[in-house]
Amino acid sequence: MSSPKKSPEAKAAEWKMSAGRSAQAVEELEKSDERQLARTGKKQVLKRRFGFVSMLGMSTTLMLTWEGELLYFSSGLLNGGPAGLVYSYLLSWAGVLAVMSCLAELSSMAPTAAGQYYWVSILAPKPFSRIASYVTGWLSVAVWQGVVTMTGYLCGTLIQGLIVLHNLNPAAASDPTQAPAFYEPKGWQATLLLWGAVLLSLCVNTVLAKHLPKIEGFILYIHLFGFFAILVPLLYLSERVPARVVFTAFSNGGQWPSTGIAFLVGMITNVGSLLGSDGAVHLSEEIHSASRIVPWSILITLLLNGTLGLGMLLTVLLCLTSPDAALASPTKYPFIQIFYDATKSTTGTTLMTVLILLLVFAAMFGQFASASRQLWSFARDFGVPFSSRLQYISPHSRLPLNAIYTTLTIPLLLGLIISGSSIALLNLLSFVTSAWLLAAFLPLSLLLWRRTTGLITLPQLINHVSTSSPADSPSAPLEPLQNSHEVLEWGPWRIPEPLGTVVNVFGLCWILVAMFFSFWPPFKNVTVQNMNYSALMTGFWVIFGLIWFAVWGRRTYKGPVVEVK
Repeated sequence: MSSPKKSPEAKAAEWKMSAGRSAQAVEELEKSDERQLARTGKKQVLKRRFGFVSMLGMSTTLMLTWEGELLYFSSGLLNGGPAGLVYSYLLSWAGVLAVMSCLAELSSMAPTAAGQYYWVSILAPKPFSRIASYVTGWLSVAVWQGVVTMTGYLCGTLIQGLIVLHNLNPAAASDPTQAPAFYEPKGWQATLLLWGAVLLSLCVNTVLAKHLPKIEGFILYIHLFGFFAILVPLLYLSERVPARVVFTAFSNGGQWPSTGIAFLVGMITNVGSLLGSDGAVHLSEEIHSASRIVPWSILITLLLNGTLGLGMLLTVLLCLTSPDAALASPTKYPFIQIFYDATKSTTGTTLMTVLILLLVFAAMFGQFASASRQLWSFARDFGVPFSSRLQYISPHSRLPLNAIYTTLTIPLLLGLIISGSSIALLNLLSFVTSAWLLAAFLPLSLLLWRRTTGLITLPQLINHVSTSSPADSPSAPLEPLQNSHEVLEWGPWRIPEPLGTVVNVFGLCWILVAMFFSFWPPFKNVTVQNMNYSALMTGFWVIFGLIWFAVWGRRTYKGPVVEVK
């Protein structure tokens, strides 16, 4: 006689108990999570699948930091040179760490998939809360949908780069009139490959969704192993330049008035590869003990990836014996030429590049999940068109399926727009970076205002309940944070004063500098072909959002909706 089929909830409870938790501990954990979410005014509708390791795996791999240093560094090499790349990396790492530390404080105070726009809503003065929250949410939608598109584009163009590598024209070395390769990459081919990458991410986030935490944990090990699998062959096989060149050689290939300006223009290379650890925020409603795990996940991710990224950057620069040849590589990716110069082998170069390609593919899984959850959360608060459909949760899988399918559709359409563009990657990187920085500037500004005016206090026990320990008294009432504009309470994780204020101010100053130079083109003499269109893209998106809000959104979006009282 067959045993009765167990529900997903029963299986989850069994798994938790097998991990060493008693039935009572499991029940208390679930009640604590639900009560913590209720503090943000939201019901528990998504399934909490993630723990600390699986969330660390997701946030670490979706950032693509050490991989990104290989993928993006050509712009920084042109403007700034080897030394500029090193020092702008350290500056960017410090700036992003300051910003993320403040966001970690907010995620501990209010762990919700809404993230930045929810925090703006509760931090801002009531008269400005709705519009400021809406603009932040609108920008966040663009950021995460743009990230998925950009990573899909990377997958497509990396595959094309490998094809070029295997079809190089030997005659081109002695005859400049010859084509460098027998294969010429086409824009429409990159678009089709982008579509394939996004479809794979859809499969992982739907068919394999229940296995996603284990998949992300496994990818974390590949991410760490892959770092050494690239680092060791480069250091062992490649010729090296003197260390003083790496730390003292600046360049101004964009012909700017000064090397200092070139340094700041090239900084976008490093900024883009250090963003993304806040992806854990948008899965807060699928993580146990989110007010503690999410902040630590954000910071450990950034410290770990920042260290790996710096190590990879220094290694590549030490092995960069022919900068001009790398920049002129027919593969369009200088790091492939560096790999080839080191290994002197097409096979070895291919294996190393395929490892990077697999990690880029894997990063899309977490990016796709974060993008769909952020879109679903904003739709839940009626912030986007067709919100009533996008907020749908499948009763069987407990996944936001319509938001997931929309996160598939948007990159497919954007792929048509960027098809054939030789500078699409730089424009996407600049757009995502500028939109993310602007979406982070609002909550950090409001956090500094509240921090310095005493409008955020240490947790106070009210009826034996505080926001830091929401399960101390399950029966005691708690006011949703949306109704607590006067004074808020810190969560379990915070930066002690006066260090918190210093970090907050430094983070805001860095955002202003990074955002300003993210709009600059790589060359002083601008043409249609090398123009940085991110200012136009960001401005269009903001203006379009404001028009939508004025025409329709103001009728539906009233700020984050209070679902439970």
